[in-house]
Amino acid sequence: MLKRLLTTLSLMALGVPAQAAPALWEIRDGDSAVQIFGSLHVMPADTDWRTPLFDETLAEADQVVFETDVRPMAMAEVSAKAFVRGIYVDGTQLTDVVDAPLADALRAQAEQVGVPFGPMLAMRPWMAANTLSAAAMVRLGLVEQGVEFVLEPEISAERLAFLETGDEQIEVLAGAPDDEQIALLQATVDEFDQLPKVLSKLLSHWLGGTPDKLGPLFLMEMGGFEGRYLERLLLARNRNWIPPIEQMLADNRNNLIIVGAGHLVGEGSVIELLEAAGYSVERIQ
Repeated sequence: MLKRLLTTLSLMALGVPAQAAPALWEIRDGDSAVQIFGSLHVMPADTDWRTPLFDETLAEADQVVFETDVRPMAMAEVSAKAFVRGIYVDGTQLTDVVDAPLADALRAQAEQVGVPFGPMLAMRPWMAANTLSAAAMVRLGLVEQGVEFVLEPEISAERLAFLETGDEQIEVLAGAPDDEQIALLQATVDEFDQLPKVLSKLLSHWLGGTPDKLGPLFLMEMGGFEGRYLERLLLARNRNWIPPIEQMLADNRNNLIIVGAGHLVGEGSVIELLEAAGYSVERIQ
């Protein structure tokens, strides 16, 4: 904690704005604290986002807690399970469950980002939406070089912990009823042309430490989802994470929690829920 304080004081002495960096919060219950950092899961490989304060916080943490396990073996297992959950095996095709205008738009956009449309016909709507988004991000030069992927090789296995299992993350998307999956695909297609501009702004506001401007951008980047999908993808998960965070505080664990920045902004965010539960919440970066 002393090193963290000295780092903060040094930044103040140099006149560097304390919030001109990705946001980092400290949550206290009186006799212990955890830190929560909002990440981006994908970004350009050369993005310079780490600060002395973040690195000190990382070094001092008892455990580093990610949303889920991003180590190579775990990711391979999740990818295999997601494939099984995302493919029709009864002869149904995607064009059997979406209307012609949506199918035509999806075909055109898939061709634009270099994804063969034939294999997409076997995909359930949620997987088709994910495939289109992922291909578009790769075309924009965004890769899985997000915060967790950068940090994972630096952290020993005994210092890693997770808020969700891979199965739970798959269920968020694959477990949605067909109408919600189709709505997600439609929103992804509708926002496709705006993706480069939205992602550029997203990265800029994240690096600039202005999380209040991130909320609407995350909704657009994730396909403009609303209603029940917003509940599934964001709000319900935020609520599910509060008990384990409270347990960390009760156990006096000095943990660094790293979750997607979209979970830490706006109404129903993890930060808002912890404040409402009576914990002291302070932004330290």
